[in-house]
Amino acid sequence: MTRSQLLPFFAVLFFGTTALLAHRLPEGLTTIELNENTGQIEIVHHLHAHDVEVVLSEILKDPQWSLDTLEARAQLSLYIEKHFHIVDRSNGKPVTLKLIGAEMDNDEILVFQEAEAPLPSTLSMRHDALREIIPEQVNTVNILLGSQTRTLVFAKKDTWKDL
Repeated sequence: MTRSQLLPFFAVLFFGTTALLAHRLPEGLTTIELNENTGQIEIVHHLHAHDVEVVLSEILKDPQWSLDTLEARAQLSLYIEKHFHIVDRSNGKPVTLKLIGAEMDNDEILVFQEAEAPLPSTLSMRHDALREIIPEQVNTVNILLGSQTRTLVFAKKDTWKDL
């Protein structure tokens, strides 16, 4: 094969690889940890703004929906409130989560919640955000308690997970 014949092959290989590397998986990260100063459990949901806009545009039936407005961030906060749950397994009661709000951080949106400390020692959790529209969405929850970090991953058809 001559150099001129190899050039198209390498161009396709290079640009194809670049496109693959640029593709981002739809995923969210939630962190749960105790704020020593306030005594509250802080919950922060990190979601990709583009994924949120795709999902909520579909749910709200509004293609012009944008996270740039306070109203849109409030809608997202209420959506997260309906799709993220913690239950005390010892008595089956939900852990009360207080919605704080949401803010943009570059290409991410952060949604803040709080719970009274301490969290139950045996709990179940469910994190369905964005998964009804984006089946590939993976939501990871890191629970930082003391020096120990526990992780739950919600993907595909996962529902409740025990901790």
